[in-house]
Amino acid sequence: MSHRYDKIGAIITAQPEYNVAERRKSNGSGSRTGMVMDPLVEIRRGVQASSGFWANWKTVFTPKAKGLPRFYGPNTTLRFDRGQVRSPLVYLVKGSISDAPDASLIETELPVSSKHVSQVDELPYWPSYRGASPQQRSIYIDWLVGGRLDPSVPIGYVFIYFYGLERRVIADHADHAAVAAEMLRLLPIYSRSRSFVGYATGLLWTTIWLGLNAGTVSQTELKSAILQTTGWGEQIRRLSLACFCRLKLRLSAKMAYLLTTHDPQAPQSVVVRREPELHKLAFCKRFDASFPNGFELKASKQDRPLQYFSASATLGRIDREDSSLAGSRIPDVLGVPSQFGPFVEFWTDAIEELRLYDRLHRKAAGTQATAEMFEALPEELRQEDHPHFDAWYQVLSRSVTEDGWTVVPAGQLARIEGMPERKKLTKSQSAQLATTAYYMGLAVEPDPRITHRSYAWDEVVSVFPVGDEMADQVASYQGASVLLELGVAIAASDGVIDDVKLRRITSHLESHFALSQQDSVRLAHLRYLRTKYPTHNFDAARSLRKNLTVEQRRLIGQFLVGIASADERISPQEVHALRRAYRELGLEIAELDSLLGSVSASPSAARGPDLMVQEFRLDMNRINSIIAETAKVTEFLKNALVDDSENEQSSCIDGLPRSAKHIKSTTAPTNPFASVKSQNDTPVDPRFHGLSNRYVPFALTAIEQATWDRCALDTVARQHGLMLGGGN
Repeated sequence: MSHRYDKIGAIITAQPEYNVAERRKSNGSGSRTGMVMDPLVEIRRGVQASSGFWANWKTVFTPKAKGLPRFYGPNTTLRFDRGQVRSPLVYLVKGSISDAPDASLIETELPVSSKHVSQVDELPYWPSYRGASPQQRSIYIDWLVGGRLDPSVPIGYVFIYFYGLERRVIADHADHAAVAAEMLRLLPIYSRSRSFVGYATGLLWTTIWLGLNAGTVSQTELKSAILQTTGWGEQIRRLSLACFCRLKLRLSAKMAYLLTTHDPQAPQSVVVRREPELHKLAFCKRFDASFPNGFELKASKQDRPLQYFSASATLGRIDREDSSLAGSRIPDVLGVPSQFGPFVEFWTDAIEELRLYDRLHRKAAGTQATAEMFEALPEELRQEDHPHFDAWYQVLSRSVTEDGWTVVPAGQLARIEGMPERKKLTKSQSAQLATTAYYMGLAVEPDPRITHRSYAWDEVVSVFPVGDEMADQVASYQGASVLLELGVAIAASDGVIDDVKLRRITSHLESHFALSQQDSVRLAHLRYLRTKYPTHNFDAARSLRKNLTVEQRRLIGQFLVGIASADERISPQEVHALRRAYRELGLEIAELDSLLGSVSASPSAARGPDLMVQEFRLDMNRINSIIAETAKVTEFLKNALVDDSENEQSSCIDGLPRSAKHIKSTTAPTNPFASVKSQNDTPVDPRFHGLSNRYVPFALTAIEQATWDRCALDTVARQHGLMLGGGN
């Protein structure tokens, strides 16, 4: 079966001055017109003749050449017999030339198959338009007419086209923006070819650098190139950094990460391979914290030569003294390697913080994220709610008291966390509940990480949104909470907590303990819990015995007597409670009896055989003197609890995620309920007379519309630090 071979027919429409028509010709014999050179001979000749070749094209045309080779770039059109190509970005000559042309040059005198052939020989390793067969040229022209976007075309045809783009930028120093845009378009289409991606990426960045210097390329192309580049070898890194330096741009976190990925100083780890997105996010968080305005690059004092490795054999070497890029130099940013030291630190730290998460992730074997995995994440990477948050919220929303506090048995929360029911949780389990609450943006009181005491299964705790997890002075809060618990236990011993006694406790704590706003909120929740659900025990007193001297414990005992005497009397029930407190403090009961006798306004009343059944009327001058003296309790209590807090804390939460062990200095994650506001923060609105001020902000939002979807109103409540009561 014979084939009809035609010379290519083309109507060339470019700028208005170009309008050359070429009639379609046929030699009718099926033979090629003109000699087709052996590809290897052509390559050798092309390399030898490449320097200055295009400048001397006039001298090498055969009589068949009808004009100079031209580059048909943006806003031009080539119309072939089978269709037209807008902005073709190709070199074309009317006719043919006698010497070895550039591999991309379309010579209209060379024959092209007039019909598509499905089976053709493969192109050689270094393809060229002249070296192609008529059938192969037909495939190439079809590809051009089809928009240069067929992903199934053999990559050799793309390279023939690529050679022309390469020559346009490297040899002609023209059309930088158009060539850069074409590289950005072609790279995703032909990403299957590693060879093409490598050469195209190199040309893209070289084009951008040359275009920046020529003023024909902007930051837009630079940003697109960053997004499109997948291989960041040393040469690409050098060129990209030179472009940043040329534009005086600062590195972003993402760009810094890309560079560090290929930094030989950055340790490679399975954590990076298994958790790439999390590692990148952790790196970027650290970078942004250290360089919020981006990173300013420094270049070496000496520039370095611009290097480019051409794909086309006919383009030749460009590092020769007479090449088109001779003398071109770029800033040597990689020549100052010390400036990238912080990036390597960010990289390494991110690996270390993800190790525990990675182990738990592998243990979970690809199942849904677990609570352990969430809590093992570095704080800055916790983007979603805790996996158990919905279950906690359902329990908490059903546990809102009539006066707006959230009080729930610890066992209900322990059950969500998979802890088996038992009379009393272990210290580790109790601390885990408080830590899990922390990861949800919540706090619990009492907090076993502070008290070092375990929860009973049915013990009620107060749960509330938290701002900062703990102040730096943990011991100060711990001291205040100990005195609060002891004072309230004494005040509640007769069944009714007198407001006068409660005010005395509160006034003392506020006056003598420097508490942060968040710790004041904590103390308010603990006070509510102890007044509404009194424990009538003195475990807190027992915890002081090993840390305080006898004299210090004696002062605490006197403070408790002062609390009991706030209403100018001490009932028999309060005497009984004081005796229990004295025993837990390791003090002699006789000391209490002596103190009560010394402060009695009617000494005869204290002489009965059983002080337990007597009610004491007190000498308030003496009581006030004791209260003033017990102000010393504050300092020694804080000092005594500092070391104990640190030692107990490490054992109490042993085995918890590393990030959960630093509760004294960390900040809570994004709070799903927002921060609790002080009751005095918002003035009373007349419309809400009688409503506690803490609910006013929520009420103002709620009345903005007539009806609410339950889910939407629930979200609003959470944003105001409140929980909707179940069923309300």
